[in-house]
Amino acid sequence: MKYRLGSWNSAIVFVGALVVVVLLLASRPVASQNGRATKCFGCSADGQGTPMKDGHPDLSGVWAGGGGGGGANQKFQRDSDGSILFDFDVEMGNEAGCYSDDCQAPNQPAYKPEYLAKVKQIAKTEFLGTTPLDPTKDCKPAGVPRAGIFGSMIQTPEAIIVLRGDYTDRVIYTDGSSHPADMETSYMGDSRGHWEGNTLVVDTAGLNDDTWLGGGGSNTIYTSIHSDKEHVIERYTRTGDVLTVETTVEDPVMLSKPWVLPVRKANLDKTPQLNFPFAYFCDGGGVSAIMRDHYVKPNPEDPDIKFKCAAHRCDAPDTKKNCNLPNKQNCAQ
Repeated sequence: MKYRLGSWNSAIVFVGALVVVVLLLASRPVASQNGRATKCFGCSADGQGTPMKDGHPDLSGVWAGGGGGGGANQKFQRDSDGSILFDFDVEMGNEAGCYSDDCQAPNQPAYKPEYLAKVKQIAKTEFLGTTPLDPTKDCKPAGVPRAGIFGSMIQTPEAIIVLRGDYTDRVIYTDGSSHPADMETSYMGDSRGHWEGNTLVVDTAGLNDDTWLGGGGSNTIYTSIHSDKEHVIERYTRTGDVLTVETTVEDPVMLSKPWVLPVRKANLDKTPQLNFPFAYFCDGGGVSAIMRDHYVKPNPEDPDIKFKCAAHRCDAPDTKKNCNLPNKQNCAQ
């Protein structure tokens, strides 16, 4: 892999300056095209319609998921060897843990046989969607499309800036330019966008093979590796305060056909203060190495696996009594 330090330094300064711009914009009402002040960064003047900019829907704003935040609920227990096991977010999710093919989500990348074998070997190391083999555990950027669609966006005629504060910031050029002929691969690739009606179509190429397509879910364990020939098409459509993104991933090396992701949606964050960017800590060496060494490997006797429960929703030995899942028969065999 090649690195270009000069480009990285320039990008850091550029993105840092944009963060300041976003903070300033979010600290006061934004003027609309008709001179009226909007209530929040990215809001329409009347609070109902889709704001426009330069003849296109304005994608500017802070885009977030539908769920709320909150602290992690924790639980711990002592293992047979005397060590202490910790679980976090024990109230997260509504489904039982998935550890076999019969409960996997049907829409996952169509890997060619020679690569599917490797993907399944990786999957065997996953525990509730987490594995020390995950590149993000080495503090590597998530890549596209895994980085998601949430974050702050600033739209200009020449480019749309996506700020997330966690190594996955993007610049989507909309000035009519094409991918450089001699571009080097990178974690987030090179993104070029154009408008088709009210939809922004983003073409991303030049992605390295050091990221995963997905990950982080126990029922999507076959969404890991890809080649450096990965090519991603995203279609961004804003309707009111909802951003809808349709995504297709092509990889002629590893996939037998394009992977069409489920439609993703984000909601405009209307809070008065900008709650982004946030502090993101990852050292790429010391702490992450310690974390990897202490991950609990999948064990068929673990209560979560044995009774198909996510994060101790079933407490052995009386699993039927203590299970909190809506469908209780999933918690004991």
